[in-house]
Formats: sequence, structure tokens, C-alpha cells
Amino acid sequence: MTQPLVYVDAPATTPYRFGLFSAAAVVDAANQREFQAGVEWEPQCVDAPAPTNAAAASDANRAAMALPDGVPSVKSAVIRLYAGLTGRSVARPDLTERARRAMGQVEQQSLEHYVWTGEAGTEEFLAAADAEVLAGSDAAPVPLEEGVGRLEAHIADRAGVLGAVWAPRWTAGWFVGKSLTRIEGPRMVAPLGDPIVFAQTSGVGPGGAAPGDDEAWLYATGPVMVRRSAVFLPKLPEALDRKDNEVFAVAERFYTVGWSCATAAVKVKLPGVPA
Repeated sequence: MTQPLVYVDAPATTPYRFGLFSAAAVVDAANQREFQAGVEWEPQCVDAPAPTNAAAASDANRAAMALPDGVPSVKSAVIRLYAGLTGRSVARPDLTERARRAMGQVEQQSLEHYVWTGEAGTEEFLAAADAEVLAGSDAAPVPLEEGVGRLEAHIADRAGVLGAVWAPRWTAGWFVGKSLTRIEGPRMVAPLGDPIVFAQTSGVGPGGAAPGDDEAWLYATGPVMVRRSAVFLPKLPEALDRKDNEVFAVAERFYTVGWSCATAAVKVKLPGVPA
């Protein structure tokens, strides 16, 4: 006689580490209205090095940061993510809660992908065609350790505070192998303390340029902020299709992702990879 399978709990899980949420200020916004059109804020950036006297500060010929007309602001558009689960038993009242958990498991790496590539339709994203490329590295990739150093120097020059270094998740082993990382609490940081976002991404460069097999594109930004809406779930009666007794629970959540001051890219040569 065949015995029925015994139902047990799924394996315990460990949260996704050293991604966007570990490097960013994550805000679960109380005002849900901001997710209708997005948000903006006024960044406080630097113009390094500072002048040593008032005359130099007012010198019209002094090289300074390029500032937009009016008060500068950072604009962050809305990204909508959805996660769903289907079940054929209405005796499973936890389906909507499982949809919520499914959203939690996919939201971080999804945002990393969209913020890197711009595929969500946002105006501000890392691989924009006009992204500043450091050290002429689009034509001649620099060593990994030099690229990280140039990105951290760029953050210090433009933001004056810790920002973020962004790298494809599959490059983490090269960072560790070159002793370019250390763990500080929930963050993995670069040599000068800027948190690293090891992002789940295709890793394209400015304008969507794909790196070579022995190369990778890295980015630097100023301080990053992620704002999240509440998780919207249907009530069980709304999710039930009475024709076939099937439940389809869709979780929906809105996000804005943005950063202040510094954005730059550098293409690096990965050590030990044959050209």
C-alpha cells in the first residue's frame, strides 16, 4: 500500500545579503501619495577643493561643478513590482501572505536590475548613455583595484560623504580575491568605507554597452535612498475564481530609488581572465 507523503515546512531561508538594501537608506513611507508620481529632494553636494579665500570663491574663472538652473533636485520615479501565487485550494488562507513573502524575496534584486539598466522606464539609471566614464576606461579598461579607487575618489570629490560602489553580483569573488572588501555590520564596504551594492544585473555599461568576457562595468553614486509603499494584497474572496475554484493572489508594491550628487562609471579588467 502506497503511503501518502508527509507535508513538512520548507527549508529555513537567509535574507539576500550585500545588495541594494544593505547600502541604501530604506524608508517604508507613511504617505502613500508619493507613489502616484514619485519624489524629489534637494541634494547637498560639494565643490572640492574648497577655495581658501572669498576672492577665489567668487572668481568667475574658477572651475566649479556644473549646476543646473535654479535649485538642484534629485527626482526619483515610481517602479511597480508584482509577485503572485496560484493555488487550487481555498482551504489555504495563507496564499495572500505567501504572495507577500514572494515579493520580499524578489524585490531587492529586481530593483537592482531596473535601476542599473533603466528597463523600468525611469529617467535616472546607472547605464544611461550620458554617464560620466572615468579615466578613459571605455577604450582602455583599468585594473580592478584602480577602478574601485577612482570610483571612491569620485564619490569623495562630488558628494563629500560616503556614497555607494555598484558592481555586478558575479564579480564579488574578484573583489574579495583582491582584498578590496571588508564587512561592517550588514554592509560589505570598499577600502575607503563606501558600501558596495553587489547587484543582480546584466552589468551593461553606459548606453547599454556590454563588457568583454574579461571586463566588468562598475559605477559610483552618492548616498542612495529606497522608498517603499505598503504591500497591497487582495482579500481572499477577491482572489478566488469560482469557475475552477482557483486562487490567484497578487502582491503589489511601489518603490522609488534615487541618489545624490555623484554618478560615474569605470570599466575594469578582471584579473586572471584570459583576454
